Parts: sequence; structure tokens; C-alpha cells
Amino acid sequence: MEILLVRHGEPVIAKSDHAPVDPELTSRGQWQAECLGDWLACEGIDHIVASTRRRAQETAAPLARRLGLEVEVLDDIDEIDRLARVYAPIEILKLRHPEIWDAVQRGDWQSIGWDDPAYFRERVVAAWERLLERAPGQRVVMACHGGVIRAIASHVLGHDDPFVLANPPFASCSRLRVREGSVRLVSLNEVGHFDATRQRVVGPDGEGFDAP
Repeated sequence: MEILLVRHGEPVIAKSDHAPVDPELTSRGQWQAECLGDWLACEGIDHIVASTRRRAQETAAPLARRLGLEVEVLDDIDEIDRLARVYAPIEILKLRHPEIWDAVQRGDWQSIGWDDPAYFRERVVAAWERLLERAPGQRVVMACHGGVIRAIASHVLGHDDPFVLANPPFASCSRLRVREGSVRLVSLNEVGHFDATRQRVVGPDGEGFDAP
């Protein structure tokens, strides 16, 4: 089995005074999702899962539409900030919302609607292991979040600290291969689909290539 971890496309920055925010994709994020959908539609995807967040589901939607698949929604692969009333990508959070960044530095998670990092990692890894147990397809796409991808990848690599890995680019794809109970990281943060096209079904090892 192969699982493709996809970070959502670029979302809008959002703020609410009353409830957790759930931003949609920007126009560039929608383009990123379309490029990703075109690329992965040539890989024989069997199943698609996504977090409950709009940005993840909108990223998965073009691929699901091309393949005629339903997107399965999984609660426990939401990002660490799932109850936050402010959303900004971590790349610009420090600049746009220094008050939230200060709370992060203090570890004041509850005040900003973030999960405690230890709990976050625990729930993500548990969701990952449940997915492996039921193996819903030979090639599965998981549309989720940068923190989720880092938590899973660091777990697979045997690191306790997910920050050992760089935050994935928007709409990037990382591949993990599962064989005989062993999980291996095949690639990390692929973004070639923004600059390339494919016209036929291929596989990660070149399946579908017509030898001369």
C-alpha cells in the first residue's frame, strides 16, 4: 500500500471574534489543487481521505471529481489549530499575528484554540495507525495539513520532534510505502505537478512506461 500525504493548497487568512475559523482556498490555492488533481489522477488512486477543514477538502475535490471517488472525512487528522479563531499559515503567523506567536512561544495553547502538541501528535499518530490497519486501498491520498504531515513523517522516521522536518509547501505531496507491516518514506514535499503534465497512467516506479 502507498499513502500520499498532501498538504492543503493556499488558504485565505481568516479571523472571527466568536467561533473557530475554517477558511477556504485562495484562487492560487484552487489552482494548486487543480494541478495536483491532474497529476495524481494518473496514478491509480483507490481512495481519498481528508480532514474536516474546508481547505483540505477543497484540495482533495479536483482529484475526487476526476476519478469519481467520494472523499472520506476523518476527524483526527485536523491541524493543531482546529479551535483557533484566527487562521494564518505558520509561515507568516509570526508577522501577521505576533500575539498568537507569543502564546505559542509561552505554550499557552488553550487561549489560542490550539491542541497541546503532545496530544496533537498522539491523536494524529492514532488516526494514522487506524488507517493502516483498515487499508482502504492500494494507493490512498490523505489531504491534510502541514503539522499533520510532519507528525506522521517524524513518527515513521522515529523522531520525537516533528519540527525536525521543514513545513511542507502548499499542495505538496509526500509518499509513504507500507509493505509487510513496515512503513518507509519514499519522497517528501513533491511539487513537480505545478510545472509538469502527464497524459497517461503512470506509477512512482515507472509503471506504464513504454520501453522502446
